[in-house]
Amino acid sequence: MNNKPLGFIGGGRITRIILGGFNHAGKMPGQIVVSDSNIEVLTNLKKSFPGIHIAYNDNQQPAQQDIVFYCTPSTGDE
Repeated sequence: MNNKPLGFIGGGRITRIILGGFNHAGKMPGQIVVSDSNIEVLTNLKKSFPGIHIAYNDNQQPAQQDIVFYCTPSTGDE
């Protein structure tokens, strides 16, 4: 999976957990694109994982990666 570009739509808690797991295992993929509608979330994520690319309000960038995670907040309706 290391060579497959990853995209994350949503940069919150789940994305942080997944990226933290890759980082902890020393298996961080070469290209990661994360989008979110909150620039503060993206800025904080970039501080923790400097190698990621952030896309403010642009889900097309992560959606174009080989593997895409849809990590948006729960609405509580499930």
